[in-house]
Amino acid sequence: MIALDQKVTLHCTDTDVDAEATIIRIRPDGFDVSLGELIIHLKKHRPGIYVGQQSGMEFVVRTNG
Repeated sequence: MIALDQKVTLHCTDTDVDAEATIIRIRPDGFDVSLGELIIHLKKHRPGIYVGQQSGMEFVVRTNG
């Protein structure tokens, strides 16, 4: 389950780097995370997998549901 202000691991598939991001907005089709001053919009790809793109790179968050 996701919640506002929850910390999640944001994985960049292009650079293979993980970073901690904070959920700032929840939408029916996904959620938005804040990584410093950068906001990344993530959409539900499959149950428990959310994918977004920013600055030409792909980001993935995996959740428990």
